[in-house]
Amino acid sequence: MLRTQTTAVLVTGSALLAVPLALALHPAACGTLPPVLGPLAPLAPFVWPLVAAVAAGAAYTAVRRVRTRRRPTAPPPAAPAPAPPDPTGLPAPVDHFTGRAIETDAVLRLVRIGHRAIAVTGAPGTGKSALAIRLAHELRPLFPEGRLYADLGGGRGEPSSPAAVLAGLLAALGAPAEEQSGTAAALAARFRGRTAGRRVLLLLDDAADADQARALLPAGEHCLTLITSRAALRDLPEAAAVPLTPLTEPDALALLAAVAGPDRVTAEPDRARAAVHACGLLPLAVRIAAGASRSRPTGQISVLAGRLTVERDRLHHLRADGVAVRAAFEAAYAALGADDRALLRGLGACPAAPVTVRIAAAAAAHDTARTRSGLDRLADAQLARPAGPDTYLLHDLVRLLAAERLDHETAPADRRAVLERVLTACAADASAHGGRDWGVAEQHTVPHLVRAAVREGLHRHAHELALAADPWLEGRPGQAPRIAMWAAVLDAARRSGEQGWTAHAMRGLGSAYAHEGLLDRAVDHLGMAAALQRHAAARTEQTATRRLLGDVLRVAGRYEEALRELRTALEACRDADDTVGEAEVLRSLGALHLDRRRPDEAIDCLERALPVLARHTGDTAGLADARRAGGTAGLADARNTGGTAGLADPRHAGDTAQLADARRDLGTAYVQAGGFVPAERHLRSALALYRRDGLTAGEGWTLRELGRLEELRGAYGTGGELHRAALAAFERAGLGAGIAVAAEAVGDNLLVQGDQWGADEQYRRAAAAHRLLGDDARAAEVRRKLGT
Repeated sequence: MLRTQTTAVLVTGSALLAVPLALALHPAACGTLPPVLGPLAPLAPFVWPLVAAVAAGAAYTAVRRVRTRRRPTAPPPAAPAPAPPDPTGLPAPVDHFTGRAIETDAVLRLVRIGHRAIAVTGAPGTGKSALAIRLAHELRPLFPEGRLYADLGGGRGEPSSPAAVLAGLLAALGAPAEEQSGTAAALAARFRGRTAGRRVLLLLDDAADADQARALLPAGEHCLTLITSRAALRDLPEAAAVPLTPLTEPDALALLAAVAGPDRVTAEPDRARAAVHACGLLPLAVRIAAGASRSRPTGQISVLAGRLTVERDRLHHLRADGVAVRAAFEAAYAALGADDRALLRGLGACPAAPVTVRIAAAAAAHDTARTRSGLDRLADAQLARPAGPDTYLLHDLVRLLAAERLDHETAPADRRAVLERVLTACAADASAHGGRDWGVAEQHTVPHLVRAAVREGLHRHAHELALAADPWLEGRPGQAPRIAMWAAVLDAARRSGEQGWTAHAMRGLGSAYAHEGLLDRAVDHLGMAAALQRHAAARTEQTATRRLLGDVLRVAGRYEEALRELRTALEACRDADDTVGEAEVLRSLGALHLDRRRPDEAIDCLERALPVLARHTGDTAGLADARRAGGTAGLADARNTGGTAGLADPRHAGDTAQLADARRDLGTAYVQAGGFVPAERHLRSALALYRRDGLTAGEGWTLRELGRLEELRGAYGTGGELHRAALAAFERAGLGAGIAVAAEAVGDNLLVQGDQWGADEQYRRAAAAHRLLGDDARAAEVRRKLGT
């Protein structure tokens, strides 16, 4: 560089000297100046020496400057030491991340208020790592001095030692090799020293327990540690907990659409919902299932849902590209102690519903205290969760894994013994509580248990559980599970040759078909049940079956046959001196006379039945609980509807329900007879009973009768309000027949009041409800009212 500058100066100086020398030599040679300089000729003797002097000075200055630059100078100041490396070892965020808005907001809120450690916990497959990694990337601007990542291996059952993890973290922070070895305590001290005063984010993924995570926490006041773990980490108070549960249905559907393709999901929305629920709404399972569907060019959501419907194959199908849901749960299962693994296996024989400590203890053959402790440990391992007092819930996929382990690790005789104990406990639970504490899940799992018992040859246990659970199942909307249960019992009865079980199964099927509105099937099955019971010792069962058959025939409009069956049942009760049975048959006869528009005969029957039913309940106001008796109350709700309204009445047909039905029927009879005052008294009394026991459909039918009563009085405004209240009650009960009848009643009320547009709207709704029930004739009758 210096040589180049010197050359440039010498060239410039030579050029400057050449000009005056040329001008000086020109007059000497030619005697005159160039024409352009002619005016300066008188000054020539003085100008030329001056110009030469200036040029010489310029040259001297240039040379002097070059020499000055050649002289050595003081060394430049040393460059600042390089900053420590900026470690960024975070994995890339997962594609198609959906949902988790609430959990994301919770983590960000904890960061804002200054929490230095946050634990994202949850069961296997809930997407803990995906959420934590995404958050770590979003928080990157807040931690400019490093983002560290360590896979602790807790979920694989091979947790990394704190020393090995700390060595890797120190290396990422630029520590020399000699600082990366030593005891765990020494490495932890060095790690805390290097993170003190720095803004570093540390992601500890898949921590095995609180001790492993605690040893890795940095010391920096402005550091943040995100921890993911399947354990609850209750022994790590330093970390604020953000638990993850399965996705909501909309978020699971969004994930399915993002991975499998939105067109496939929108084309089959019902199948898509079935698929995500078969995946237990777990992000891992939904992602794997969607990926498997997308990999097949002709893969449709219906095919995916069909494969996942079969429980025994579900875990097999939830695997793709080396990733499997089963592996995640098996690792958690392997990490349990021997007793807890045995308990989880036993729970594989339990229904997919909240499991009481008593049923779990029966499955594991342990006492309740030991079982409760084991369930708490399963909850800590995120394989179960509390669902109420002494009640726990297993995720469906965890239960399927438990059932697999029960099949693979238990001898057939022991497996049969486990199922036998579970069946006995479930039957006792249903008998003790009357099924009132059960929920929707048991509606489907009890039939599953009954079918499992039949497959294992436990026919007596299947029959006992069906008898105990039937009163509750009869009160639920939708009778398909009940039909499946009694069909299994019928299979068991035929295999074992038990004629009494066959009669029970036929009667149960007949009742279920009647509630579904399949009246011909109901009459056939109830007729067979009555024939089988003709020579049975239990005359009360014969009477109850005949009374039920009479009710179904009445609803089917076969009045003469219904009257014959009910009179036969009445004679049988009188012969047996069964006053309660006689009262129940009289109530059915009263309902029959109501349908035949013979209110005086109906009032006579019902007035005789009411005192007996009231005494039987122990309270003339009908305010005492009692056991079920015969299971026919639901059939008595079809009142001049022209359809099968009462057959789908989802309520408990106990003795108090019989009393409430009798009061409502008596009120309706008085309405037909014009006795409005006693009619309102009985209807109001029935309404109080239904509301007290939560019998929503019975409440709806009573409100409808009260609305008709007010309309007959001319109070159409009040009548309309009561019809709307009845419609709301039927909607809560999910009773389509009631919705159809109540909507039509609201339409009739609005039409009388001059609101044609409002009436048409309700008529359309009523017609649609009738069509859903398969009653096209009634739907056409309602539509004829449109625009009239």
